[in-house]
Amino acid sequence: MDDFEGIVSQIAEERAQETTAARERPQAVQKLNYSHEGMVNLILANRGITQNELAAHFGYSASWISQVMSTDAFQAKLAERAAEIEDPTLRATVKDQLQGLAARSLEILREKLNNQVSDIPDNLALRTLELSTRALGYGAKEQPSVAVQVNIDSHLETLGGRLERLLERKQLEAQASPRATEASLRSAEAELVPNSI
Repeated sequence: MDDFEGIVSQIAEERAQETTAARERPQAVQKLNYSHEGMVNLILANRGITQNELAAHFGYSASWISQVMSTDAFQAKLAERAAEIEDPTLRATVKDQLQGLAARSLEILREKLNNQVSDIPDNLALRTLELSTRALGYGAKEQPSVAVQVNIDSHLETLGGRLERLLERKQLEAQASPRATEASLRSAEAELVPNSI
């Protein structure tokens, strides 16, 4: 009983310590102050700045900087300010840029193909045909090679089992009659040949 009471009191003490530690932990940033906004401006002015450099600049620890930067309020402010001052072309994604490149390439290709037929190189016309039909889903499709997967271990185990049964039967037959008939040999051969691979 004393052990039980000791365990209960130890658990109660640990919970009390956890509660005290939770109260002492800094709470997440709910509202940004001037130093937080200064951090946003410094990050936007110098995109390669590290959290250690920010900590040294503002006189805080790197862990504090990390905590502030991971809050929703800070991320929202950073996105808002970035939208205000950054050029949209810098924010364009790679996908947007590739779509623009493809559109421009098609425009140039159309202009070249609008020339006199004799002025259009054969390779250009053929390559354009090949790429455009492939993009539209026409043409011969590569058939994936079908690989037949055979479980060799299972197959060998099956053959081994058949061989063991055959040997046992042959031993019994040899003990029962000294001569084996031709029919029993044929049935033994039929058992060794697998039905399906």
